[in-house]
Amino acid sequence: MNQIMDKIREVLRSNQNIVLVSGSEAMRETGLNGIRAEHIAYDIEERYGYDSDEIVSSLFLTRQADKFYDYYKNIILNKIDVELTEVFKSAARMEQEGRLSAIVTRMVYGLYQRAGCKNVVELYGSAEENRCPECGRIYGSRYIKEAKGIPVCQDCGVILRPGFSLYGEMIDNGRLTKAYNAIEYANVLLVVGTSLNSLTWANMLRYYEGDKLILINTEEASGDDRANYRVYGNLSEIFKYITA
Repeated sequence: MNQIMDKIREVLRSNQNIVLVSGSEAMRETGLNGIRAEHIAYDIEERYGYDSDEIVSSLFLTRQADKFYDYYKNIILNKIDVELTEVFKSAARMEQEGRLSAIVTRMVYGLYQRAGCKNVVELYGSAEENRCPECGRIYGSRYIKEAKGIPVCQDCGVILRPGFSLYGEMIDNGRLTKAYNAIEYANVLLVVGTSLNSLTWANMLRYYEGDKLILINTEEASGDDRANYRVYGNLSEIFKYITA
């Protein structure tokens, strides 16, 4: 494994225009659940009587805003003060050094931005950009978490809209275009915390035609042999080594 990691480190050192594709396992290392929280699916159904895909939808928000926001506060925002892992810190260093040109992620927590990264494409939006549909005022995740009952705009008294796309809603075309362009023209594609066959990434990754596809994940999955280099284990430990 060390030989593979040494080769990955060499590729990262000697190349620019590296694009990082970040999956849910990078987020899970911080203790955050994510939007769907697949790892606690049974507990969610026991608590709410619905699965996460039903809850995080436009229709559910319209009909049962109280349950929707209970889920948002306690499942999606299960933690507010998150300690950033080496994955996020290393990404920020690589960007500052001019090697990392973009990050594409389905996370909604702004963790890469918190680490100092600038060029981040959040496909589904952000939990830091909840919006009043009346006046457009933006509210962060802490306001949602600490609100009593259903969060409303302080100015209008209107129920806030989440800052991320709900199931049944289209992903913003501008974000998709940025993501596709970044991946297509990347010199090195660094995929972290997801399999290459995941529903989110399988089609998007087809746009990369280079020969430096690096996969770093917690465990092996079918389809991973598409990667030119791959390694499995603790993401932060691996990142600390390959970016040293």
